[in-house]
Amino acid sequence: MTGRLYHSSVYDFERPAPSYWEETAPACAWEHRPLEADESCDVAIIGGGFTGLSAALHLARDHAVDVRVLEAGPIGWGASGRNGGFCGLAATKLSVAGMIRRYGLAEAKRFYASQREGIDLVEALAEEEGIDYQRAGDGNYETAHAPRALAGLEDYADALTRHFAIPTRRLSREAFAAEAHDGREQFGGVHVGAGFALHPLRFCRGLADAAARRGAVIHPNSEVIGWERADGRHLLVSEKGNVKAKQVIVATNAFAPEGLMPPFAGRVLPVLSNIITTRPLSEAELAAQSWRTLSPICNSRNLLFYYRLLPDRRFLIGARGDLSGDPAGGDKMKAWLSGRLGQILPAWKEVEISHFWRGLVCMSRKLSPSLGRLEADPSVWYGYGFHANGVNTAPWAGRLLARLIAGRADLQADLPLITAGQAPRFPLPALRRWYIRGAYLWYRMTDDWLP
Repeated sequence: MTGRLYHSSVYDFERPAPSYWEETAPACAWEHRPLEADESCDVAIIGGGFTGLSAALHLARDHAVDVRVLEAGPIGWGASGRNGGFCGLAATKLSVAGMIRRYGLAEAKRFYASQREGIDLVEALAEEEGIDYQRAGDGNYETAHAPRALAGLEDYADALTRHFAIPTRRLSREAFAAEAHDGREQFGGVHVGAGFALHPLRFCRGLADAAARRGAVIHPNSEVIGWERADGRHLLVSEKGNVKAKQVIVATNAFAPEGLMPPFAGRVLPVLSNIITTRPLSEAELAAQSWRTLSPICNSRNLLFYYRLLPDRRFLIGARGDLSGDPAGGDKMKAWLSGRLGQILPAWKEVEISHFWRGLVCMSRKLSPSLGRLEADPSVWYGYGFHANGVNTAPWAGRLLARLIAGRADLQADLPLITAGQAPRFPLPALRRWYIRGAYLWYRMTDDWLP
């Protein structure tokens, strides 16, 4: 498929990510079969991740809509099944102050209210549909990687509490070590009282089973390779069958095949994110770094590090990096992440790495999610651009898209302005990896400059 930025291995739909999640998630209870004949429905969804599966579940369960989901790989093959399992705030790269300047305080409040709704929705769906998603921790931590970074985190926490009534706590270096962890890049931080950690692939497969029980039809391993209009309907073409639909939801996020979808071409910036996990750690090893929490943690580097202790005491750490996506680049990222683990948490320098995997997160020039319908074709809906915080936002987006299609919601009344409409195209979109290269160089300089 044309219009993809990275090495072909990044888009190998036949090969699941070699992740800890893939190894430990039970298979779907429902038998989801590839599309092997021609079908028709009211709504077809391209993409079987959090957005598409949530939309399918809510369309079928709440609105009795006939729906099909077409996923190119196995269920949860993309970011929904291979992310770090952080369910928290917020799906934007805008600062709170920048958001208020651009959109006003009222719209910023609507956006953060939607973010909290997303967190609550994940919990509610798991309870309602009986999804064992291994919820862990309470809230999210952010830690200063250098002394001067602490003030920025404290300002962020103050803004969350002052403007959006989100509970936060400031923590000195000593206080952070007493309730979270110690280390060479821990100079205090903040606790944000919203969110938790989870097993993302368990949750994703649970959504697929729930949607199927409610009447949706999920077709994994059914890549859409053609899209036409025929007799007033959309015709989605796959290798072994086609689907005719009155309306379509595009829920492919960073894995969008831009050659197939010209209205969406050049609007997203897919960025590689890489994750390693260790073998289970002993109590003595945890004590050596004063590790005390199952809540997810990010540090303050612009070139983000994120990490968490898993329920079986393995350690997960991830970071952005690599501009090719080829296997050699993956090997370098695995070695680099392993080295950084030992630099940040020196007591674990020699701990064996059990898993390494990678995937794409979806950024945009808008710096916030994009939800809505195409102006040129109002029968096409979309949700994308979750800026590495899609665990809470994507299920919320899927539910809202379902309500909009069913006529139970209104674009202006129910969609925060910050998330409304398409992201603008990148200038010279073929150069997007060079834009990432420039950003990485700048981030590394600014991150290392902080004393």
